[in-house]
Formats: sequence, C-alpha cells, structure tokens
Amino acid sequence: MTVDNSAQTGPIVSDERIRDTLRRQIERAYNVDRSFSRATLSSESGVSVHTLDQIMSRNPEKKRRVTMEDAFSIAQLLGDRAVSALLATIGYTARRMDEPDALQPMLIAATAMAHLSTIATAAADGRIDHTEQPGCQEAADMIIATVLPMSSAGRQGA
Repeated sequence: MTVDNSAQTGPIVSDERIRDTLRRQIERAYNVDRSFSRATLSSESGVSVHTLDQIMSRNPEKKRRVTMEDAFSIAQLLGDRAVSALLATIGYTARRMDEPDALQPMLIAATAMAHLSTIATAAADGRIDHTEQPGCQEAADMIIATVLPMSSAGRQGA
C-alpha cells in the first residue's frame, strides 16, 4: 500500500462555495443595505462589472472561476462581515491587526508560576540574601508585568 504524501495542488475549497459566499454578501449590499450598486462596487473594488455579474449569475454557462484577489477585494470593501464569511468558507480565521490580543489565562498563570518558582527557591532557606535579591526582584517585576493585563490597573489602559 502506498501513501500519497504529496502536497495538495488543487484549491482549498471549491470555486462554487466561494462564489456562493460572495453572492450572498453582494446581494446583501445591493438589496438589503443598499450600500453599493454594481457600478460603485466595481469602481471601488477594482473588479469589473462583468466579473461581478459572473459571480451573481446562477446560470452555469456564465460562471467563471473567481480569483482570490477579486474575492478579497470585494469582501474587504463590503466590510468585516463579508471578509469573515469568506475566510470561514476557506477555513481560516482572522482579526484586525489593531485589535488587542485576547487574554490567555493559562499562559499567564504558567509564566507567573515560573517566576514565582525563582522567588520560592531563593526563599527556601527562610531569607533572600544579597546574591539572590537581584534575581528575585527581576522575577517579581516579571510577575507583575505578566498578571497586569488581568488586573484592574491593566484594564484601565485598554
């Protein structure tokens, strides 16, 4: 029995699924939000009206492959909802670059415990001497920096 370990050479997801996702988002922009017409969507996205009509067509003879460049140009212009829908269709997730990182409490706890271990090791004999003090001070500073985002003081800057 042979195992095929070669890389995938085909598309990640079918063109039909990408087209359906875009069609729903464009229909919403045209008919529900009324935020774009064919002409304005074409001019602002840089995608031809002909290509938009092919995406919107339900006639199999008029359908052509949608390039990812065109798909994301349209989705970006339509907004976060359209971009998220397209990314979900191809199996990816994303967030804005200016969006703050989500707190990861398990990582915060593990990092803080590593620094707390430094202090615990130094204090095992009941005192922290002058040779252990700089390492303990650095560990304490790192603990504060690590847990600050979870504290009320850290939330004030957010």
